[in-house]
Amino acid sequence: MTSKGGIYFGILHILANFGLVIMDTSFFVKAFSASPSAVVPGYVIGGIAYFAVPWCLGTLMSFVALGLEGNPRFPTYPRRMSSTEISNGLVLPYAAITIAGKGGAAATLLITFMAVTSTLSAQVIAVSSIISFDVYRTYINKRATDIDVIRWSHYGVVFFGIFSAAFSTLLHYVGVDLGWTLYMLAVIVSPLLGMATGLAVWLGSARALYGGTTVATTGQILPCVYGTVASCFSPLPYTIILSLFNPQDFDWADFRKEKLAFEAPDDAIDPVIRHELDENPSGPGSQPHLKRWVKIAAYWSIATFVGHWVLWPLPMYASKFIFTKTFFQAWLVVAIIWLWGTLLVGGFYPLIDGHRQFTAIYKSLRYGKGQQQNAVVFQEGSSDGEVTPTEKVEPGQK
Repeated sequence: MTSKGGIYFGILHILANFGLVIMDTSFFVKAFSASPSAVVPGYVIGGIAYFAVPWCLGTLMSFVALGLEGNPRFPTYPRRMSSTEISNGLVLPYAAITIAGKGGAAATLLITFMAVTSTLSAQVIAVSSIISFDVYRTYINKRATDIDVIRWSHYGVVFFGIFSAAFSTLLHYVGVDLGWTLYMLAVIVSPLLGMATGLAVWLGSARALYGGTTVATTGQILPCVYGTVASCFSPLPYTIILSLFNPQDFDWADFRKEKLAFEAPDDAIDPVIRHELDENPSGPGSQPHLKRWVKIAAYWSIATFVGHWVLWPLPMYASKFIFTKTFFQAWLVVAIIWLWGTLLVGGFYPLIDGHRQFTAIYKSLRYGKGQQQNAVVFQEGSSDGEVTPTEKVEPGQK
C-alpha cells in the first residue's frame, strides 16, 4: 500500500475514469433510455460489484505469476516476463495457462472477447448516434426522416468499426502497448482547452523528466498523471474566464423544453401508459421523482468514493501496514467471495429482475403480436374518464 506507483496509478484512474464517464456519449445513451429508478440502482450495484474484478484478478493472478515464473509450465520459462509483456497485459493469460493449460487460455480469451465487444458495442452506438443526429441531421439534412437517420447510423457503425480496428492495428505495429494506451487515454477527455493543456503538460513533462518525447517517455506514469490532472482541472478556470468575457443569462428551465428528435405518433403509446403518465404527477419523469433519485445517486457516489478510495486504502498507506500471512489469506478470501457476488449480480440477477420482460417477449413470439395469452384489453370513454379493463382475450380471439 506504500507504492508510489500505486498512488500515481490511483490518481490517474480516478480522474481519467471520471472524465471518461462524464464525456462518454454511450453512458448518456444508456442512462436516458431507462427510468431513474432503474438506472441509479443499476449503476450503483454494478459499480460496487465490478470493483472485485480488478481487485481480485489483479491481486490473485499477479501473485500466481510471480510464484510460478520459475515453473517449467510457465509460458516464458526459463526467463522472467519482460516489461513489454507485463505492459501488454499478459500477466493474466500467462498465469491462467500455467494453472489451467489450454482451458485457462480459452477462459482468458473469452473474458477478453466479452469485455472488448461489450465496450466497443457501446462506443459504436455512441459514435453512430453522433454521426446521424449531431452531424447528418444538424448540418447535412435538417429534414431527415427516421429512415434517413437510421441509414446514417448504420453508416456510422460500419465507419467506426473499420476505423477502430485499423487504428488499433496501427498502434500495435508502431510499438504502442496497452499500458501506454491506458495512460495516454486520460489526457484527452476534457473539452478543447483542457485537452490542449493536458497535451502540453503531458509532452512537456515527458521531455523535462526523461529528456525527450518518445513512445517510451510519454508512456511513463508521471507525465501521464501530470497531463491528466491538468486536463481535468484546467477547464474550471477556463470556464470562469470565458464566462467573464462573454456572460450569458442562461435559463436552466430551457432544458425542460427539449423534445425528442422525432415525435412519436399519437397511437404509438399504449392508452394505459398514457393515462398513467397524465394522471400520476409524481410518477417517472416528474420533477419530485427525478430529484429523489438525484439525491440517492449523489449520496451513493460520495459513499462509494469515500469507502473505496479514502477509508480503505489511505489508513493502510499512512500506517505503512505490512500484510501478515493470515491477513493476506483473508484479503484474498474476501476478494474471491466478492468476485462470486459479482458473477451473481452481473450474470444471473438480470435474468431474475427481467423475468417479466422475458415472459412478455416469449408470449409475443409464441402467440403473435396483439394476441398474448390472457391479455387485458382496455378501453377509454367511461363516464368518469378513467381507463377500465373490460375483458380477457384468449389466443386467436379478436
